[in-house]
Amino acid sequence: MSKIFKNIAVAIITPTHTKKSFSIGLEMAKKFDADFTVVECMYKIHPKLYFFETKSDKKIAQQQIAKLKAELENWKKIAQEEGVSIKTKFALTDSIAHWVVDYVKENKIDLLIVDYPKLSMVEMTLYDDIINTIHHESHCHLLTTKQ
Repeated sequence: MSKIFKNIAVAIITPTHTKKSFSIGLEMAKKFDADFTVVECMYKIHPKLYFFETKSDKKIAQQQIAKLKAELENWKKIAQEEGVSIKTKFALTDSIAHWVVDYVKENKIDLLIVDYPKLSMVEMTLYDDIINTIHHESHCHLLTTKQ
């Protein structure tokens, strides 16, 4: 019997998220003996001055990266405790949707799992657009987890 899913990825695209998408991805990776990747995406904060970054801009960017890396290390530790090999990646980008779509295509992801927690109305509109773009352009199975 061939594997249903050979390459599973969890994309964390919202600033507030639950562990649900990660847990489902981890269980599916174990069940199907699939490659497992967790991707953290965050919008890049643009410099205050248009043409160059100030020291405070660089400090903010370093804080963003440190936060993402710490969270990815936590996901990696949990997966390793469960006996699942995991790859992690983070992205500071101007377009989360297009970055995720490109990542899915380049890495031949079979199943993408995206967390969709309760959000404010403004955030909901933005993340609905992101998820719709990923759904229409990624050409892989998409599982959206809700609270």
